[in-house]
Amino acid sequence: MTLTINLPQNIEQAYLGAAHTKGVSVDALLTDVLVSHVPATEWAQRPELVEERGIPVHRTGHRLDPSIVNDTLDVIRRERDFSVLG
Repeated sequence: MTLTINLPQNIEQAYLGAAHTKGVSVDALLTDVLVSHVPATEWAQRPELVEERGIPVHRTGHRLDPSIVNDTLDVIRRERDFSVLG
């Protein structure tokens, strides 16, 4: 799909700067932004396995709750401490 959008100058400059910093084109940056913020639709309800930066990622179309990330980090830290401290 090709899309043309009119952005305020300051927003356009922000995206141009972010794309330059990441070393990608503005098109690639905005595609990533739009894909990561896709509204929940019927097709987004079906999990999909996609590859991002060489890593398989399970896409459901739903945002990950921050508590899941915190809980996962807590488990990893406890396992690390247990293996180090015994």
